[in-house]
Amino acid sequence: MVGGDTQLQRISHALTGRGPIAAPTLGAAAVICAAAGLLLLWRNLDASLVELAVVSALFMGPSAVLLLSLARMRRSIHTLAGRLADCAEDPDGARGADQFERIEANLEVVIDRLDRRHARDFITRLPTRDEFLSGVSADLRRSNGESLIGLVRLANYERVFAFDGAAAHRVLAAFAARLRDAVNASRRVGHVDRDCFAIWFDGVDRKRAEAELKALMYVLGQELRDATVTMAPDVQLGSAIFPLDAEDAASLLNRAFVSLARPQRTAEGRIAFFAPPSPKEARRCFAMEQELRQAIARNELSLHYQPFVDVAAGKVTGAEALLRWSHPRLGQVPPAQFVGLMEEAGLVHEIGLWILNTACRQLSAWRGTPLADLQIAINLSASQFRDPGLKTALQRTLASHGLSPQQLILELTETVAMEDAAHTLQLFQDLKALGFGLAIDDFGSGYSSLGYLKKLPFSKLKIDREFVTYVDQRADSKAICRAIVELSNGLGISVLAEGVERYEEVEELRKLGCATFQGFFFATPMPAAAFAERVTDDAWLSLIGSRVHRDRAEIKRRLL
Repeated sequence: MVGGDTQLQRISHALTGRGPIAAPTLGAAAVICAAAGLLLLWRNLDASLVELAVVSALFMGPSAVLLLSLARMRRSIHTLAGRLADCAEDPDGARGADQFERIEANLEVVIDRLDRRHARDFITRLPTRDEFLSGVSADLRRSNGESLIGLVRLANYERVFAFDGAAAHRVLAAFAARLRDAVNASRRVGHVDRDCFAIWFDGVDRKRAEAELKALMYVLGQELRDATVTMAPDVQLGSAIFPLDAEDAASLLNRAFVSLARPQRTAEGRIAFFAPPSPKEARRCFAMEQELRQAIARNELSLHYQPFVDVAAGKVTGAEALLRWSHPRLGQVPPAQFVGLMEEAGLVHEIGLWILNTACRQLSAWRGTPLADLQIAINLSASQFRDPGLKTALQRTLASHGLSPQQLILELTETVAMEDAAHTLQLFQDLKALGFGLAIDDFGSGYSSLGYLKKLPFSKLKIDREFVTYVDQRADSKAICRAIVELSNGLGISVLAEGVERYEEVEELRKLGCATFQGFFFATPMPAAAFAERVTDDAWLSLIGSRVHRDRAEIKRRLL
């Protein structure tokens, strides 16, 4: 295939930034094995997909095959298909055109399968948020009249989940089935958040949609029974109207969520309609902002620490510092309520410096204790990452506490890391040269280029909790986690699975080669004193690597 070699070289350079490997290497063989596992997900495809995997591995290196195995990277696959098509049309490589047409056709099938796999929620089998919004967007392009998004929340789901997670999932599935059966067959229905479902009333005015929602509320409020729990659903309804409240699908859904957050439900049916912030609401938000501005001076902020657990070594290797706000009147304010407010109020820089200083002060306090060598991870926001004074602030704070950069891990999300490639690469290189640990958080949730990721000198990669949850029951998540672990091994960096809540998840990920974990299964975030006591407790440490106790409740009781 002489004519095709030129095309493959071009594609290899475009994808990976380097020339093609000349012959199968050990790394390529490993990738082919990984690809074989990946192909099990699409076992109904024809054998030519194997050709695609082999050609990709031999001529373009591991990046191309792993590109197909990372979840939610369909954009990259579409881009690859486009580049293949461009190369196939090049007259200089006409002899390889047939090969590329076949590969492109196979890629289209893969894309279709990926789309369909990620279009349905694993528990409820309803369309996911992205799939639901895609359908609504398509309807809006040809809609001229009034339409409405109705939001249904199962408000007491979390209470059931805290009692028995597996039973809660069965109840959620039953609730979703009841919703689908009760809704007019012409309506779009989606599972758009953990305990929330959305209904799209296309071309339906407010009065008619409200009548349907009220009737639906009666049906959904009937008792649900499971083998272990009986539940009286607490159903809350919110809504937003097109084009009155917003003119695009995502904004409509967001405003429906906003409507649920406000106590405006009527006594008749507790349906909340979106409304711009009232003067009272605006005053409340402003008052909370003022309280947050005073939180540091009033000593209301604190850091809690959640350990990184190495189950192979049976020890704690580090911890993530997580911000908490304890207000004398409001109590424990959930991070979801004030993190966004920090950004809006321009407080990220000030509070970010407080977090850095507090974490370093704690590391200094642990000097001379069993935690002296512990690494602490702190999260960097997008605005902090873009701050030209970041390096200076880090160095000055470490020096004031007599610490070395090796004791800090700086975490930023995959999405933030991809925003400004040139700036990110330079800053990562500078921070790495100074000795800081660098971690990519929520890996797999973005659309990053693997060729670009290879250039970033990060030392830790954290698998997004979306792929960790029920990885033992989901073939797609399992393949994704396997690929991420192999990618990490290939790059010589450590990998951590965050958000583990079940013993089965730990066991499955351990079999895939992941040894380090973070999540409620091992420990909740704790104040510094409680954290130090927990992670130096020999009885607790002895349980970390144990694979004997398979009863989830018993393990959780003993660990927590």
